[in-house]
Amino acid sequence: MTGTPTRCGFCGRQTITRKGRCPACGQAKAPPRDTPLEPPPPPSLWRDVRGQVASVGAAVLLIATALLIGSQVLLYLGILALCAMGVLYAVAHSD
Repeated sequence: MTGTPTRCGFCGRQTITRKGRCPACGQAKAPPRDTPLEPPPPPSLWRDVRGQVASVGAAVLLIATALLIGSQVLLYLGILALCAMGVLYAVAHSD
């Protein structure tokens, strides 16, 4: 299709190519590719769970610190945070 506007790689405008050049800036335009783009690969399991692992690690560290210094308030907060992360994980990965 000769009348289809394509994006110029130099000036970024959507123009109709005239004699292989962009009429706005005069730079040569490459013809559009006819090959369809491939879909990106699916994300890995590690990429999906990376944020949760760090949060669970912080909660376990909080619980261990609470046990070492004998603080019931920190212990309850750590257990509450760990339970909340478990619920969030279950909700996010339910089908």
